Amino acid sequence: MANYYVTAVPPTDLNRNTEWFTYPGVWTTYILILFFSWLVVLSVFGCSPGMAWTIVHLSHFLVTYQCFHWKKGTPFADDQGIYNRLTWWEQIDSGKQLTRNRKFLTVVPVVLLD
Repeated sequence: MANYYVTAVPPTDLNRNTEWFTYPGVWTTYILILFFSWLVVLSVFGCSPGMAWTIVHLSHFLVTYQCFHWKKGTPFADDQGIYNRLTWWEQIDSGKQLTRNRKFLTVVPVVLLD
């Protein structure tokens, strides 16, 4: 009689604050949010397309600086404070550098700037 065992693969990121960024479709949703933000700015303010992208870029900068690089810790109590000294950027991908997510998040503002 053969023994069959289930091999459990641990998730890539156990941090609930950053694990959502590993889900499929997050990059597409991120880009769509930026595009629809541009459409909203374009229609509400009635400015030129270039000025609308500038407003989206500056707004993106303010939001991501606050959320990714300034605010530390997580909103969850079950992590027992192990991330209290780390920003979201430092928490993403368990602190590994040059991952696909970090490269994506670095390229997006550069493309917005063009």
